[in-house]
Parts: sequence; C-alpha cells; structure tokens
Amino acid sequence: MMLTYIFCFFCSLIISLFCVPLSNFIAKKFNIYDKPSKRKLYFRKLTRWGGVGIFLSFFITLIITTKIFPQIKSLMSYKYTITWPEGSETISLSRQLLGIFFASVLIIIVGTIDDKTGIKPLPKFLLQVIVAYIAIDYGIRILGINFPFKNEFLLFPRIMSQIVTILWLCGFMNMVNLADGVDGLAAGIVIISSFTFFIISLIQRQTGIIAQQMTLASILSITLTGATSGFLVYNFYPAKLFMGDTGALFLGFIIGCITTVGVLKTGAMLSFVVPIIVAGVPFVDIIVSILRRTKKGVSIATADKEHLHHLLLSYGWTERETVLFFYIITFFLSFIAVALTVLKMK
Repeated sequence: MMLTYIFCFFCSLIISLFCVPLSNFIAKKFNIYDKPSKRKLYFRKLTRWGGVGIFLSFFITLIITTKIFPQIKSLMSYKYTITWPEGSETISLSRQLLGIFFASVLIIIVGTIDDKTGIKPLPKFLLQVIVAYIAIDYGIRILGINFPFKNEFLLFPRIMSQIVTILWLCGFMNMVNLADGVDGLAAGIVIISSFTFFIISLIQRQTGIIAQQMTLASILSITLTGATSGFLVYNFYPAKLFMGDTGALFLGFIIGCITTVGVLKTGAMLSFVVPIIVAGVPFVDIIVSILRRTKKGVSIATADKEHLHHLLLSYGWTERETVLFFYIITFFLSFIAVALTVLKMK
C-alpha cells in the first residue's frame, strides 16, 4: 500500500501545480476577484477560485488511483451492514466515495457562487447542511460512541447520527473558512492536519480496527495533502491567488469526511477529541469568535478583525511570522494527537 500512498501524494501534487494556475486563469476570465471586507486588514486584487484547482487535482488523482491499483478497486467493493432500530442498511466504500464526490461538487458550486456574487450567511449554512446530508445519504456517518472505561458501544439512533454528522461536517467547513484570513494559513493547517490524519489512519489500520475504512481514510488524507501542497506553492506569502470560499468550504468538508470515515469509526471517546486537537487553532478561533460576537449582541456571522491571526498582526507580527507560528502550534497539537493514538493502541 505504501506505493499507492506515495503515488497519491505526488500525483495530486503535480496535478495541483497545473490545475491551480488553470483555475486562476478561469477566474480572471469570469472576473472572480477578491473583494474588500471588514475582516481584511488590506485589499489586493487577486482571484478567489484557487479551490477549484485543489478539487480537480484531488478527484482526478483518486480516479487514476482506482484505475491503476487493483487493490484499491478491490477495497472499494468492501461492504458492511448497520443495524438500526428501524432496520438494517448496507454501506460500501465505493458508495461513500461517490457521496463525497457528489457533495463536493455541490460545495464547489456553492463556493464559486459565493466568491462571485456572495451568499448571505443563513442560506449559505442551509446549503452546507444539504451538502452534509448528501454525504450522509451515501454512508458518511458518525454511528455512535464507546463509553469510557466500558467495552460497550452505543449506536446512535438514525436521526441523532444524522444530526451529529451534519454538525461535525458543517463545523469543519466553517473552521477552515475562518482560518482563511492570511496568506497560506488555511492551506498550511489543512496540509498538516490531513497528513496527521494519514498517520493516525495508518496506526489504527495496523491494529486491525476496521482496516478497510482506515485505508480509505489514509488514501483521502494523503491525496488531500498533496493537492493542497500544490496550491500552497501559489498561496504562501505573498500570495498569487486565494482559495476563496470555494477552496475553504471544500477543504473543510473533506477533512470532516476523512475523520468521519476513519478515526471516528472506532467510536472511542478519544476519537472525537483527536480531530479537534489537530484542528486546535481554527477550533479555538471559531469558539472565541462565537463568544465574542454573542457578548457584543451581534450575529455570529458578523465579520470582524479580531480573529487570532488579526490579533498577532495588530501586535506587529508580520504575515510570515503569524503563519509560521500557527504552523508550529498545529504541528505540536498534531504530535499530541498522534501520541494519544499510539498510547490508546497499547
């Protein structure tokens, strides 16, 4: 499998290096440029459809991989059955991957429209819920949880499973979107996070815990790492283009799907904590933002310049220093997450 992982990384990286400039060219043709905003410290006329290049490189690589490697085609045929109180349901990995694709197409459409004309917060959130529900319908679900200190798995009722999964996927979409405020910040955090989930998936796969699901999660993770790395070449300070909501929503959605397909399938309480630790920077930022805006009595969707990266910049930090600082924090949190996973396996 290691050859497959290496191929997924470099294939998605190389395709991204070509597709991202292509998305930049298309954005210029359609006049999709960044707009002044209350959350921006300054304005530069750069395109906002860089996420299209990430999307193309990610799924083109997955298609090529399934065609080249027979073991991946065999993996996609794996099925398992969930027995709900309402009845049983069979889910295959190929169906899960198909659901991720269809939902991704919709989130890309939502993002491109938002980057072009803008979508108000409530309709935008409702569209995110629809995207999440499409993924759920194809088997991307948080099924339940193991009680700490007990060898007892609690299967959520179907409706509760849907609600928890929707909140999880929408949460990651918005976390990455909020982190996209400084050149290279969101992309770098996603690269570190996705590679961390790749490592965690490999560790859990070696234990035999739902090995097929972990293999799918590891393929998705390493492919996303390569595709986003290709984008970062053009997005690190000084950026030549932005990912826009197109890219931020897509990346957040895929990270949410990776954790749902992989680490959360163990059902362990720690499995819910690990992704939050890895995404610690945007997670803390979104919680603080909600509390700050609630205290002020304004909508939680109100834009401002009080995010964590804005505060560091206001203290005199440069963009490079701010981004590298958050990279280091994310590396540190990722190390903790991997260490916790290893300790749990013993």
